[in-house]
Amino acid sequence: DYFDGVGERELGLDPQNKKLGGVCAGVAHYLDVPSLFVRVGAVVGLCLIPEATLIAYGVAYLILDDLEDQGEYLSD
Repeated sequence: DYFDGVGERELGLDPQNKKLGGVCAGVAHYLDVPSLFVRVGAVVGLCLIPEATLIAYGVAYLILDDLEDQGEYLSD
């Protein structure tokens, strides 16, 4: 199954691969997909429903911790 390892990873900001705040890179790390896919999805979301996308990004940026602080990169 594609999502077998998803529960084993932590969701957080990815400071090593960030472009803006690390939210898209962190989600991509959690889902184990290329960060380009998540970033394209974010841009599409900004074009279609900008208010909801900006609010979701902002909330995620504020509540998620850095993956380095969680020790996530030590287990990769």
